[in-house]
This record gives sequence, C-alpha cells and structure tokens, in this order.
Amino acid sequence: MKARIILAAAAVCTAGCIQVKTESEIKPIHITMDVNLKVDKDLDKAFSDENHQKPKGNFKAVKEMVDRQAAGITNRAMLEERKGATDEDRMLIAEENAKRMRRFSEVAKSNGTSLESVQKRYAAKMRGKIPTGTWYQDDTGKWLQKE
Repeated sequence: MKARIILAAAAVCTAGCIQVKTESEIKPIHITMDVNLKVDKDLDKAFSDENHQKPKGNFKAVKEMVDRQAAGITNRAMLEERKGATDEDRMLIAEENAKRMRRFSEVAKSNGTSLESVQKRYAAKMRGKIPTGTWYQDDTGKWLQKE
C-alpha cells in the first residue's frame, strides 16, 4: 500500500517536470492600403471621362437624370431607378450600369481583387462628390438624400 502511494507521489512529481515545446511562425501582414490606392488610381483612370469639368456623352444625361432624382446611386456604385423615371431613363440606367460593370470588372481583374470591393470603393468615392439632394444608398442598403 505504501509502495503505491510512493509511486503515485513520484508520478505526480515527475509530471510537473514534463516540458512542452511550442513553435510559432511569424508571417508578414499584407497591408491592403497599397491595393486600395492602386484600385483608386485605376478607378480614376477608368472613369476619367466623367471627371472633366465639361461632361460629355452619357455622363451628361446621367448627371441630369440623377439631378432630377429619377435615379439614385447604390452602395455598389450602380444606378437605380427612382420615382419618376421614364422609359428613356430606364434604358440609360441599363446602358450606364453595363458600362460601369465592364469598367469595374477590368479594375478588379487587373488588381487581383473582388468586383464587390471595387464597386464599394467607387461608391464611397462617389458619395463624397455627389451634389446635395442626390439619392444614394449607404453601406447598410438604406436610401438617403445627400444634405
């Protein structure tokens, strides 16, 4: 009986002497800021025809439609029909959205990033530039009018 107690005590004492070695690897953290800056630059290039002081082509018609609140800008930088949109407005919205999707896809592909992230990035940039009264969708999907 005494021998069992001594063996148990010895086992408990030696268990405290067991060493465990762990290894960890430190991996570098990739900063997305560089990617975002490149995406911004590529978006500016892709939509440069809309950044001029005197807009031309579809942009002029799109701006007029957004100004009269027949369309709003979604949180993915697409146009969406609003109350009072005409059939001509709907056709323009479809044409403009197709053009934007091509541009967004090109930027996403050239930067190795998702289409959604490019769209959200451009939508955020647009919200800073749109005039007062313009309908836009926030990140949660809620429609607001810029004040």
